[in-house]
Amino acid sequence: MHTPEHFWNWFLKHQSRYLTLGEIKPELRDAAVDEMQFELNKFCDQIFFEIGGDEGDHRGALIISAAGDPDFFPQVRELVAAAPSMEDWEVIAFKPAQLGPVVINYEDQSFDPQEVIVIPLLHDGYPDSVGIQVCFDDFKEEIEEHYMGATFLMLEALIGEEAAINDIEYLEICKVPEDIDNIEHLMLSEIEDHIIEIKTEGLDEDAH
Repeated sequence: MHTPEHFWNWFLKHQSRYLTLGEIKPELRDAAVDEMQFELNKFCDQIFFEIGGDEGDHRGALIISAAGDPDFFPQVRELVAAAPSMEDWEVIAFKPAQLGPVVINYEDQSFDPQEVIVIPLLHDGYPDSVGIQVCFDDFKEEIEEHYMGATFLMLEALIGEEAAINDIEYLEICKVPEDIDNIEHLMLSEIEDHIIEIKTEGLDEDAH
């Protein structure tokens, strides 16, 4: 297995190609993406990358991701920690939260966090743990993985990849209860504020 330094040595030699990735022909872009993933796989074949950036400062953003798999979070951190200082690049561990409104298109279905109901699950024994039921009107148990995948993508976009895994201790997918109007709930778009509230209240209780 190659070390992080092997990958960064390769990247330093080819970085200019990736700064203009969005400007080249699709077939050349696909080849460049495949080549970088091939080099990443030499270090760890369960981590991935995205390229973004701010046109205002003309720097690229290289995002290293474990696709939400916490078993490979250490490899993401190791690779990013080893990144050299580069004038044209910012290297980011884990996909960050998106700015602005979030709408996820997943397996031919659109999901809007402002329309997805969340029921908080509270446990007296774990006051600072976040547990939630994420509810869908058209939920079916036989395609639960579909809704779980969409839920993770929404959470990742709302609070970032790392927080989506580490800050939510329990997550369950279900159909919207018929008596939802009588149940305390929030919308998924409010999940960040809910997490902050739960974690803060837990710290307050620990202090007492």
